[in-house]
Amino acid sequence: MVNGIKSIAIGVLLVTLGCQEQPAPPKEPWIDKPIAQWPNFALTNEIGFKDKVYKDFANAFLIDTGRDTLGVSCKHLFMVFKNQLNLESIDLGPTFEYWKLYPKNNSSKTIGVKDLINSNPKENIGEFNTLKVRDWILFEIEKLPPDLYPLKIRYTPIQANEIVYALGWGAKQQDNSAPALTKLQCADNLGDYYYMKSFDTNPQPQGRSGSPVIDKNGYLVGIISGAEGKLAVIGSVHYLKKLFEDYNIDYRKANYK
Repeated sequence: MVNGIKSIAIGVLLVTLGCQEQPAPPKEPWIDKPIAQWPNFALTNEIGFKDKVYKDFANAFLIDTGRDTLGVSCKHLFMVFKNQLNLESIDLGPTFEYWKLYPKNNSSKTIGVKDLINSNPKENIGEFNTLKVRDWILFEIEKLPPDLYPLKIRYTPIQANEIVYALGWGAKQQDNSAPALTKLQCADNLGDYYYMKSFDTNPQPQGRSGSPVIDKNGYLVGIISGAEGKLAVIGSVHYLKKLFEDYNIDYRKANYK
């Protein structure tokens, strides 16, 4: 009988411990500061081809995999290359010369791209409806400057109605002294991308593609991809994780899950 009572007590203890809330993930130390004091992680692109240069083109950012720092932007930039340069696949082609990342308000803080990691001459560019499920490009970068900040990654999905934030540069943004912050609320999780309700009141929000999306703790949860009707579309870290696995990028010691 005593052994039975002990077993019941142990079982109750385990259930009690199992029901306790998991500890909250640590906040990034800068997240509660004014935005003007946040580190530089909202970047833009300059991309040079033999006869064409794209300057201040969409958005980009850096990520901390736990073992390395990589550059990120949105794959649907290739739709422009398709229309203007006749590229047909996710490959920069023979006329490509360079790719740089930098804060739009300080182009002297530039980091060079060494390689497009998920370049694939067999992957058709397609249209946005097919790109939104795979709208991440990854770069191997040159030495990281001390004043550019790679974002840590949250691998758990955004929850229904969760509030997250995009930080990036708009194409028609008149004041480029700082990137614009956009509040978003999760409307639907489609696996590799999300639909989001946007609280942005800017009548000209174009050009923010490639902006990082962070949670309330300052961790990366997605990338701005586009819009459908009144809903914003953001790419999911779920797909980014697939890329890590496909290209043997070690991320398992990184950040929090």
